[in-house]
Amino acid sequence: MFTSKLSNLSLQLYGIFLKTGYAKNEKEAEIITSYFKKRLPKYKIENLGFREKLWLYKAHLWYSFLMQDFLNCYKYAAKWVELFYDNTDMIRQNPVFFLKGNNYLLESLFMLNNKERFEASLNRLHSVMKENLFANDENVESLSFLYINLNKLNSHFIDGSFEDGLQLIPGIEKNLRKYKNRIDEHFTMTFYYKFACLHFGSGNNEECIAYLEKIISNKSLSMREDLLCFARVLNLVAHYEAGLDYHLEALLRSTYKFLIKMNELHEVQQEMIKFIKGLQDIYPHELKNAFRGLLITLKEYENHPYERRAFLYLDIISWLESKIENKTVKQVIKEKYHAALA
Repeated sequence: MFTSKLSNLSLQLYGIFLKTGYAKNEKEAEIITSYFKKRLPKYKIENLGFREKLWLYKAHLWYSFLMQDFLNCYKYAAKWVELFYDNTDMIRQNPVFFLKGNNYLLESLFMLNNKERFEASLNRLHSVMKENLFANDENVESLSFLYINLNKLNSHFIDGSFEDGLQLIPGIEKNLRKYKNRIDEHFTMTFYYKFACLHFGSGNNEECIAYLEKIISNKSLSMREDLLCFARVLNLVAHYEAGLDYHLEALLRSTYKFLIKMNELHEVQQEMIKFIKGLQDIYPHELKNAFRGLLITLKEYENHPYERRAFLYLDIISWLESKIENKTVKQVIKEKYHAALA
């Protein structure tokens, strides 16, 4: 009974995340918190076995993701993974849960910008996979490909080593074709968004636009609203950076219309669209002041509990700083990364 309550709660929270993404405001956060607390059964951790602990950590993890509490995401993903490392026979029996736990651990560390722990966790996972601790069936093989490569790409966003990340794209694209029938199309689009961001960070705006077009033009795809939303916002910025001004007016109209229809127009997106729309009326010598004005506005949202998710998909702050300081985006991110280590 206890296990079924926890497994149901975990699956219900995961369903909410897939459908709506992160909590977008105080009201949504209160509803999710109430939902979680009412359904979480009382327990003593010392009385729980492997499966009960696994479902408990999963439920806490999904609640933390919904609330954008990435420190607790890390805490419960780490507990999930350590549970397997403490019971290696369970890695053989449940390779999918082991891989998923590692992926959430790496995703949490990526959100926290902790490259040292991120790389240690990724290397540890690599080592286990080399030891052949689990049967490599088709499902496990495709999941391994997904999680290892998504996280390899993410490591280059932490420190701004975008050119190094670009070297991974041909191999990943080859394997995307290989695993086409085994991988949900949502994951393929997630890879395309990562590829687009790597190209944007490297200054290859037209290549960035080409990958974003694959996402935007996919009419049959049902995927997370936040990814669709930021693909369109990044598309606007990349068109501006590439000097493709003649497309901007039509793009602004279609993006604005799309976001309103999706009920996804939050403060950060509104400010970005308003700014790009206004660029058409700004003289070149006024640009830096315009960038400074937008930076001041967006800085207010950087740590906002419900607006900060915009910066998880697109580092607009670093882009603005690059325009103001006459640097590349990768220079700005690398400098921030090294300053944080000092």
